[in-house]
Amino acid sequence: MKFQVAPVLSLWVDRLVEIDSTWNPRSWSQKLFEREFFNPVSRVRGVFHEELLIGYLIAHVVLDEAHIVSLGLHPDWRRFGAGTHLLTDYLRLSRLEGVRVITLDVRRSNLSAQALYQKLGFAPAGLRRHYYSDNGEDAITMRRELH
Repeated sequence: MKFQVAPVLSLWVDRLVEIDSTWNPRSWSQKLFEREFFNPVSRVRGVFHEELLIGYLIAHVVLDEAHIVSLGLHPDWRRFGAGTHLLTDYLRLSRLEGVRVITLDVRRSNLSAQALYQKLGFAPAGLRRHYYSDNGEDAITMRRELH
């Protein structure tokens, strides 16, 4: 399958909310997504199949560090390589922007996401106990250095 990655514009906000609600128990509101478009540290990227937005990545960049705040893929599009394509593109973009370290937090139970991140060079770097407010689940902090 062929995927394209591009910045996501505010006209896609309803689709972002829709995708987020398919996997996130504490789904972001339209207002939260809209704030990201005007936040100078935010990078909002989307993965598209043809003309359809199927996933997104939101990261915050401060100086030479980035933190992936949210990454979501519509369940109908999982296991086709779209997540790998999106994250690989973000790694490339981060290098161009001078980012040296990228971090993210992932649910301890989300083994498929952890496998994706590890495949792309992220390694466990810490544990945030009771991080997720919906069920008190721990988060694993993962880190990737860029050269």
